[in-house]
Formats: sequence, C-alpha cells, structure tokens
Amino acid sequence: MLALLNDFALYQSYLSSVVRFSSWCSNNFLHLNVSKTKEMCIDFRRNRTVISPIVVNGEPVEQVGSFKYLGVILYEQLSFTEHVTAVQKKSQQRLHVLRKLRAFYVDPLLLLRLYRSIIEPLLTYCSICYYPALSMKNATGF
Repeated sequence: MLALLNDFALYQSYLSSVVRFSSWCSNNFLHLNVSKTKEMCIDFRRNRTVISPIVVNGEPVEQVGSFKYLGVILYEQLSFTEHVTAVQKKSQQRLHVLRKLRAFYVDPLLLLRLYRSIIEPLLTYCSICYYPALSMKNATGF
C-alpha cells in the first residue's frame, strides 16, 4: 500500500480507507493475509513524520522502504537505483553465459537469438515506466 502523507487529515483519510477496505473484504468473505501485506510511505518532505504501522485484523502491517511489485523494485523516494542495479547484475550473469558460448564458436545467429530471448527482456521489461525517472548515472549505465 502506498501512502502519500501531506498532512494529518490525509493520514486520517488513509486510515479510514484501510478500515473500509478491510471491512469490505470481511463482508465479501475475503481474507487479507497480513503477513504478505506491506506498507510503504512516500513522503518527500525534509522533516518526515514517523507514523505507526496500520493494523489489519488485529495484526500490524510491516512498513518497508522498498519492495518488488510485478518485477520492478519500488523505493520510497521513487528512485529506481535498486531496480537498475538488480537488472544490471542479472544481465551481467546472463552475458557471461553468452561469452562462454562464443568461446566455443557457437553460431552468431544462435547467440543473437539467445540474447533476444534471455537478456533483452530483462532490459526492456517495464522500462517505459521507470526509464524517464532514472538519474543520468543509471540511464547511461543501462
């Protein structure tokens, strides 16, 4: 759950939304698995307010600074540095396989197909969402 905390009224609205959602789930025979639920607060102010974790079904929800959602690592400052680092690491590991295959004189067309099937998807997946928000360091290292 993402929460943008600008003032106390917005925080109260956020809490009431969580309570309404929790009761809606209960009324519709849905169970919220609180152990799999995370809360991430996005607050760009210099003096951040420390908030207590929300409670759902009597259990506190874990507050996190970053989490992976649909394969993209989201960070509380909306910086994608962690995601880019993870993608670079995975890409380097897979490039190593291509280099080893090239040393065995594997056909270049096969190497290209392998690149397009195991490396290019890593680099392009969801990049349209986060690429505009990358820092110059991360964008040029891509």
